[in-house]
Amino acid sequence: MSRLYVYEGKRHNTYYTVDRNNKYINLGHDELEAKRKLLEMQGEEPERGTVADYLAQMMADRWRLVKARKLSAATVETNELEVDQLNKAFGKMDPAAVKPKHIWLYLHTHRGAENPVRANREIALFSKLFNRLVGAGIVDRNPCQGVERNEERPRERLVGDKEFTAFLKFCVRKSESGKRMAFAAYLAYLTGKAQGQILKLTRHQLETEGIRFQARKRGAGTLVLWTPRLRKLVRTALAMPCNISPLFVIHTKDGTPYTSDGFKSIWQRLMAEWCQLGNERFTFHDLRAKAVTDVIDQGRKASDLTGHRQEATINRVYDRRRLRKSKAVR
Repeated sequence: MSRLYVYEGKRHNTYYTVDRNNKYINLGHDELEAKRKLLEMQGEEPERGTVADYLAQMMADRWRLVKARKLSAATVETNELEVDQLNKAFGKMDPAAVKPKHIWLYLHTHRGAENPVRANREIALFSKLFNRLVGAGIVDRNPCQGVERNEERPRERLVGDKEFTAFLKFCVRKSESGKRMAFAAYLAYLTGKAQGQILKLTRHQLETEGIRFQARKRGAGTLVLWTPRLRKLVRTALAMPCNISPLFVIHTKDGTPYTSDGFKSIWQRLMAEWCQLGNERFTFHDLRAKAVTDVIDQGRKASDLTGHRQEATINRVYDRRRLRKSKAVR
């Protein structure tokens, strides 16, 4: 594009132009946005990008939120996979050309025919994109709004007490890495936290009253108060063999935290062997649901443990009581 120049840096490119007074004007790091700014400076109507262009812009913003610790890297990595699917269907289109009928076909005839739940997640991300475009004045409406999503059935698997205890003993007997997995699983249950929070748990979060967990996503921070069982578990986990004094509660022999992929690999291997013994599979995330269900059965407010701001999320995703109990009206 005429009068658009680029400086190729080590980390990213920087686009700029030079005006008639030989003044350097920085146009930012995004090529499409730089072109738009330059056209506006020249008094011309900005050229509209494709859906793929705008998806790339949104993902760049989401990675910046990861750096600012406002989004988890795991969430945005999943978003990247969703963007790949969206680009296959809509990438070359003008955003204004995307209609509700295209969204419906994606959900129910094409992508959604084989992966209905994934299709729902992908269109949810697509809807975020169009909300941005509406706000920027690029399109007049969000074509995803009002389109019926695929029906989703909440997961109902509830890990029983005896089953969970037997699995923990199985892991401890299996190997040293299995013992570390058992500690992580029990810690996830006692605190009601997600895998990422357990793997990142450090000594700095261990306070006099309990374990402090920072806010996650749009939730609230929580302080899980000490119980004799929780205190003993943390001390035992920290005492696991290590080449250095470990910073992380759940750590490898080298004192480093487990990566998400490394942890999942060991967990899946243990779970496969557990199932070969005739037991039923469950996920690490099911342990959070077990914690929530047990807390509700105790008559307590589960969001105080999990940090969720909306009870609706807990009721929909984590409350897996098979039988609801209540006293008679009178």
